[in-house]
Amino acid sequence: MSFNEFNATKSTRSVLGGVYDVTVTGTYFLYSGRKRAGLLNCGKLIHALKQVKVFIIGTNEPCTSFRGQVVAIAKDRLEEEEDVWIMAPERTIVYEPRLVSLLEKYLPADRYKYVCYYEKSCGAVMYTETDGIRKFILITNISGHIGFPKGHIEIGEDEEQTALREVYEETGVKTQLIKGFRESYNYLINGFIKKKAVYYLAHFNAEDVKMNIMEISEYRLVTYEEALSILNFKHDRDILTKANEFIDSRKSDS
Repeated sequence: MSFNEFNATKSTRSVLGGVYDVTVTGTYFLYSGRKRAGLLNCGKLIHALKQVKVFIIGTNEPCTSFRGQVVAIAKDRLEEEEDVWIMAPERTIVYEPRLVSLLEKYLPADRYKYVCYYEKSCGAVMYTETDGIRKFILITNISGHIGFPKGHIEIGEDEEQTALREVYEETGVKTQLIKGFRESYNYLINGFIKKKAVYYLAHFNAEDVKMNIMEISEYRLVTYEEALSILNFKHDRDILTKANEFIDSRKSDS
């Protein structure tokens, strides 16, 4: 379970996604590796009678004032420094790996952690077939949610790389994603963090499964009908149905 899901406070909840006016005090170049990756405008604003330090990303030129949306809050792991708000133009979607990559020089990852307004996880619907019986892997995570193997996207990964890594970390299976299947849905965590879940499709051999108990609390290998009755949420059941239909369509085309 992510930091977001366990540690978002009421004050953070009231700020993330909010639109504020900022007084800009300085502008610097951002780099990703050795490549220039835009500008970082720094500034301040007053919130709840306190001055807040602000970093602004996603702008193409220096500015003296800015109005935008809070996309993340950087928190000092040692709790010695005040929070830093990360802001961007309204409706800009940015995920934590991008923030870590851009802001490492100013907010070192070993010192700061982020509570982000937007999150993305990638994974796969995994199935096997033995003697004509198709079965799927369902994962129970530490929160009790039953779903498919998935996890947060990390620095330098695309969606497919994240899905394959998470499948391996949670099931021990090294596999390949089946071309032509990608489904996603959006939902809210704690009623305010906007989460996107992306799923691919992968085949596996049952004997290859080596579940990692440090990653999950339980797994099940079940038929399609059993999975439909077990999955917690409708959007997961919809993903499963689409995956099952896709597998059938591949068989009929072969």
